[in-house]
Amino acid sequence: MTTHHGEGKKRLKHFLVGSAGVLLGGMFLWLATRNMDRTVVETTLRQADVAWLIIGVIFYLLSIGLRCLRWGILLRATDDVKWRHAAEALMTGYAANFVLPGRIGEVFRADYAYRVFKMSRFASFGTIIVERVCDGIALVCALWISVAWILYMQFALVVTSWIFAVGAVSSALFGVVVIFIVVSQRVQLRSFGIGDFFAKRWDLLVGGMSSVLRGNTTAVLSCSIGILVLDTLTLAGIVRCFGVSLLPSQNLMLLALASLSTLLPTAPGFVGTYQLVFANVLHMFGYQQTIGIIAATAVQIFCFGTVTIVGGFVLLSRSGITVWRANTSASPEDHSQR
Repeated sequence: MTTHHGEGKKRLKHFLVGSAGVLLGGMFLWLATRNMDRTVVETTLRQADVAWLIIGVIFYLLSIGLRCLRWGILLRATDDVKWRHAAEALMTGYAANFVLPGRIGEVFRADYAYRVFKMSRFASFGTIIVERVCDGIALVCALWISVAWILYMQFALVVTSWIFAVGAVSSALFGVVVIFIVVSQRVQLRSFGIGDFFAKRWDLLVGGMSSVLRGNTTAVLSCSIGILVLDTLTLAGIVRCFGVSLLPSQNLMLLALASLSTLLPTAPGFVGTYQLVFANVLHMFGYQQTIGIIAATAVQIFCFGTVTIVGGFVLLSRSGITVWRANTSASPEDHSQR
């Protein structure tokens, strides 16, 4: 009875988080699209340069490959994990993030890692936290660098107050998480009289977070910088497809603001959030908001969509392999009784 009650509360929590995400994403989507110009949509799509779109998608897939490498490094510092299993879990987790609301895909990835290579959910989630912190720090640095670059060059763009607010809040958030990771290495819950049930899981989580400190710091940071560069090139290629030519500092700002906006638990595929950020950022750079909405939607369809398809295929393949192994391992008596 207790188990069913706990599962019910967990499902209710996920439902509430997901519902809030969908509502928030819907509100952002309405704010972004309420002034869309249909004529601009038709003209932009008709004049789109597909070659740049393909280039952008290629850069994105390279970025995903580098993410698989980085997570594999973190996992292998914690447990004996095969590279292909790390890539498989990451792809399915990202696919879940794009399909499910509220960034539930991160929890899905940790659970998938447990089911595929029997790694503790808490340990793998600790490595996911490290991943997200590395990405967050890189994005915050990119945002401040782009702001300073734009202000120094004295472009016509006026950097609005909401950009500084995003930078300040994000800097504080990731600063707190970094402090938490550092302090957690010295915290032993058993010394506070905490029971073994919670203390053991805390140790596993801390072990996953400390994976970056086991001789992997340089490799993980290098991968994070490479991911930042590839993601910037991804957006540069896709907006170029729709006739938008941005300077490096502007591309960097677009990436930073769009990616940091995904910290909000919004709708699947960050629908609404992406559209609102792209529309406002490109408008600051002198382009019509409608073009920003089109570019954001292209990222979601062709980049996120490609990873979702691959992740879904991997998940179905894993399910098929599991069924096949169950059938082949069944005894002859079992088959005769069917």
